[in-house]
Amino acid sequence: MPQTRSALALLDDAYATRLRRSGRTVEHPIAVAELLRADRQPTSVVVTGLLHDVLEDTDVTVTELRDRFGEQITRWVEALTQDPSIEKYGRRKAALRKQVVTGGPEVAAVTLADKLAKLRLARAAPPSRKLTHYRATLDAVENRYGPTRLSEQLREELDRVAPA
Repeated sequence: MPQTRSALALLDDAYATRLRRSGRTVEHPIAVAELLRADRQPTSVVVTGLLHDVLEDTDVTVTELRDRFGEQITRWVEALTQDPSIEKYGRRKAALRKQVVTGGPEVAAVTLADKLAKLRLARAAPPSRKLTHYRATLDAVENRYGPTRLSEQLREELDRVAPA
């Protein structure tokens, strides 16, 4: 899979030499991609899972993504990228949920895998406001696209970490 190899090469370079947010590693995007692959998502969605945080975490640009991965994957990554100009957490996350839900089922699948991977990799339960955002995202995605294997896994993980 040339696109997958290209995405991994970009991740390796960007997270090693172009990191903007300290403490970020390639472990998380790889875990997201593995969940998407296990869910039998198309390669373009798996690649989007690999790249979903690259605009937030590194100095990789939208133009660079578009040149390397095309318009569709770039649009999906943008839909998964929160707007840093929105200062208040709740508003920023609400805007992100809207982007995800209107971004299409592919974007929804990546965001579900993202939240699931974060919960599985966490050493402790995330703060309550983050869990609230995860549940709101899950509910919004299921309301728009219906339940999926990924949404069911995320719901189980949320119930395990912080029973409702």
